[in-house]
Amino acid sequence: MALARHRATEPDRRIGVLVVNPGGPGESGVDFTFGAQFSFTPEVLARFDIVGFDPRGVGLSQPVRCSTELYFGGPTTHPADRAGFERLREHGRQVREDCARRSGPIVDHLSTDDVVRDIDALRQALGERKISYYGLSYGTVIGQRYAERYGDDLRATLLDSVVDRGLNAHDYVAVSARAAGDVFEEWVRWNARTHSSPLHGQDVEALWDGLMARAARGELADPDAPESLITPYDLGGTLTTAGYGPDWADLSSWVLSLHEGGATTRRSARADALDDTPSYATAFRAVSCADLGFRVRDFAEYDALTRVEKQISPRTVGSTRGNAALTNCLGSPEARNPQRPGTMRTRVPTLLLNSRHDPATPHENATAVQRQQGEAAVLATYEGAGHGAYDRSDCTRQVGDNYLLKLTVPRNGFSCPSADQ
Repeated sequence: MALARHRATEPDRRIGVLVVNPGGPGESGVDFTFGAQFSFTPEVLARFDIVGFDPRGVGLSQPVRCSTELYFGGPTTHPADRAGFERLREHGRQVREDCARRSGPIVDHLSTDDVVRDIDALRQALGERKISYYGLSYGTVIGQRYAERYGDDLRATLLDSVVDRGLNAHDYVAVSARAAGDVFEEWVRWNARTHSSPLHGQDVEALWDGLMARAARGELADPDAPESLITPYDLGGTLTTAGYGPDWADLSSWVLSLHEGGATTRRSARADALDDTPSYATAFRAVSCADLGFRVRDFAEYDALTRVEKQISPRTVGSTRGNAALTNCLGSPEARNPQRPGTMRTRVPTLLLNSRHDPATPHENATAVQRQQGEAAVLATYEGAGHGAYDRSDCTRQVGDNYLLKLTVPRNGFSCPSADQ
């Protein structure tokens, strides 16, 4: 297991070890630790050894390897009929076999439960009786499971942008679609109040609907690659991706360029995905399929679920995240660690942080996790947009730092105002 440590800059005041994971699954905790000064405040860096690791199958820790051509060269991930669905399932089976052949036995041992055992082995190797933990996005799944299994070994647990491990397939696609629709509304509101936006003063909803209609008819070409058509799913996926930042100005410029038919530097969501490094993309799929029990049985079930998400958020044709959860694991074995809610056992309540408008880990997921845990967890909310809440504002950093440094737990429901007002 690849490790990195950013030692406390004031060792005489050192509290202990803060183990970190930046999510994905597939993000490198080693890289995140090398950039710790950009993620944490000077006081946190002074008082903690920041220890990051690449989880098994990721980065430098025996990464999952697959044929890039096969992995990215499959059929559409939005099949329109039974034949297309079966082609996608067969492609998934071939990808799984290829990755297993290239990666070896590690592909059968990538679940979050495997990772949390690694973290406890890391704690023991460091000689620490207790550790503190910061997890972002998928890193909150690791944190939840560690607190469930090794809660006595945790001093503090800060989970930023929370994944709800209790969702079934129907609820997952519904929550994801509501998040995508919420991101669309946030973008519309930003254009309305931001005079510098290229779309300020325009009917953004009508303009977007026009692009969606052209894309559905196969008439929307990418100005940077005229031979490539932009689909409605590309539009919805690009919108959701922009919500991570959020990167509304770039999105608005791109949308205006599509509307006017001019050149643009932003590409479709599918083209962006092709730029992902194979190590990240393949790890994301392999770990997700070890953890998520979303195995769609046939096209009828898939079609019913996608109808649900499209009804919830028609302007984004559902959610790229919801669709990925339904299709990524077609052809894979059953999940080794299927999602289920658990009970986090810690002396100090877990701190949950979440943005109000998060396209990837919706606020309603964080609310659900807090409700499941009761007094064992408190939720603090950043009332703005974007994925990742800790470093959004002075307020969110103060809430997080008071918790990590002093074990000061805010009241449940505490909120920090949006910085983008």
